[in-house]
Amino acid sequence: MQLDATAIRVLGCLVEKQMTTPDIYPLTLNSLVIACNQTTSRDPVLTLSSATVVAALDDLRAEHRLARVVLSGAGSRVDKYRHVLDDRLGLTPPEAAVLAVLLLRGPQTLAELKTRTERYVDFASLDAVDAVLTRLCDPTIDADPSESPARSDAGMLRSASETKATPFVDGYRRLWDGPLVTRLPRGAGQKEPRVAHLFGGPVDVDALAN
Repeated sequence: MQLDATAIRVLGCLVEKQMTTPDIYPLTLNSLVIACNQTTSRDPVLTLSSATVVAALDDLRAEHRLARVVLSGAGSRVDKYRHVLDDRLGLTPPEAAVLAVLLLRGPQTLAELKTRTERYVDFASLDAVDAVLTRLCDPTIDADPSESPARSDAGMLRSASETKATPFVDGYRRLWDGPLVTRLPRGAGQKEPRVAHLFGGPVDVDALAN
């Protein structure tokens, strides 16, 4: 899987809005464009047109099967869009939260991830965030049986402890065959190492240092 910067932003916004504002999710195209162009909680800040966002949605739907359109029908005037990232990859809500923040804000430290995922889920400690990152780095590590699989078409619960209604079945294995995130070497002047997502392919560490 290798997404371009626009598709990464669109996917991150869909996950973010599903988890933080489920009452307005799935998103209309206009709402999605506004989310993509937010000047807060985004790095970098982008200015995407509707046509650019539609092209990214088409790529996510046709090429990567990570998004779907909810066709307008009775009581609805416009089509809406939702992601299926968690369905495709078998993610738990804490895992989806960490990935969303990485998709929207780039490489971050453990402390930054804990703070920035507070609107999504409640991590009890930095160790809890680190455990999620370890699982996202290695698909051979089983999912946490205390967490239910996230569903892209359902509301998200705030706490990992609240997600026990439908636990992973015995023998459940990850639905991806490579790491989704990577731990970066500590750069010059950095006090803490950072982690980055791999949805855009291998991370150019030298470029991040500039």
